[in-house]
Amino acid sequence: MNPNEVKEHTDPLDRLIVDYPSVFKDMDHNTAYGLPSGWYVLVDKLCSDLAVLLDEEHKNVQENPLEPLFTVLQVKEKFGGLRFYYRVNTENEKLYHEIGKLVDKAEEASYKTCEITGKPGTRCSSGMYYHTFCEEIRIANHFNLVENGNT
Repeated sequence: MNPNEVKEHTDPLDRLIVDYPSVFKDMDHNTAYGLPSGWYVLVDKLCSDLAVLLDEEHKNVQENPLEPLFTVLQVKEKFGGLRFYYRVNTENEKLYHEIGKLVDKAEEASYKTCEITGKPGTRCSSGMYYHTFCEEIRIANHFNLVENGNT
């Protein structure tokens, strides 16, 4: 996707909601969400991988509309890392664990990716605020590096 297309949406997640209907079809759109633009590529990859798993499962299982197979609950930044909250309603343990692995991988990658630019980043803080920034953004915003969980 062209980064300029992302800017046309209020939140980068809005574009992903359009691009991955099988992932976001049961999301409560009244819930607040906020995807930092630098993590767009991480979450786009996550959604692409989730869509493959969910589309395959939908071929094999009749979904109950009252209990959807997969629901995104919230996507946001918290303490400098991506949070991708979801619910899976399946007896397929392999699917359940594969989804968990994909989400964990994206969340882990967020701690190494600047949430503003998408460049390699490091977790940093200013007072009680934690973010993951590239060096340029960190310095410009007067944040300190976080090492081993301490400032």
